[in-house]
Amino acid sequence: MSLSTVAVFKGMTADALERLALGGTVLEPRDGATIFAQGDLADSVFAIIGGDGHIRVGSIDRHSKALMVEVFRAGEIFGEIGAIDGGSRTAAAVVEGKVRLVKIRGAAFVTALATSPELGDALCRLIARRLRRTFELFQDATFNTLEVRLARQILYLLSRGGRQTAQGLRLPDRLRQADLADLLGATTRSIIRTLNEWRATGLVLYDTNRASLTVCDLPRLRKIVDQDHET
Repeated sequence: MSLSTVAVFKGMTADALERLALGGTVLEPRDGATIFAQGDLADSVFAIIGGDGHIRVGSIDRHSKALMVEVFRAGEIFGEIGAIDGGSRTAAAVVEGKVRLVKIRGAAFVTALATSPELGDALCRLIARRLRRTFELFQDATFNTLEVRLARQILYLLSRGGRQTAQGLRLPDRLRQADLADLLGATTRSIIRTLNEWRATGLVLYDTNRASLTVCDLPRLRKIVDQDHET
């Protein structure tokens, strides 16, 4: 059980890490499986220890409109909020692709948090980053145009593992146009329109069949966001 590969646990001592892993369960869920649903009892934390897929975290309203909050990959944890405060799940977590997880009992995680200063420090920094991103998404949704919001989120996703190709920098995950819409709380039609405009000017390439987006001109994409700061 390779919890030592997970960023938030790397500062822990071997003994503390072993105690945390004790009683943990290794899972290899199928593509499309729901790890937990919004509102479920939060009795565990999940660490992604392998696989080239990801976990999509978000919610769906009663009209089936979706919102994607974040995408987590190998080396990251999710589900920690409910385990810390004893509440229910704030969002749903769904597998996309192939991943290997460790399900850690919530009680074991809270005990480790109380006895390992290194974990507490790393977790505080992690939650601060996630809170900062949540605020930025809220601010974007309130003040910025769809083009600026899409450009900013693509830059964010590229910063978390963009792959250099002959055509440019490719997003690390398969993201359908509907997925990009869910990330922004927008309509798929509006995302398609923006991507088509970018493709026409050579800013991006988008392979619909592979759900693959490549940025061909990174400075120009950054300029879309920077120009908004100047106005």
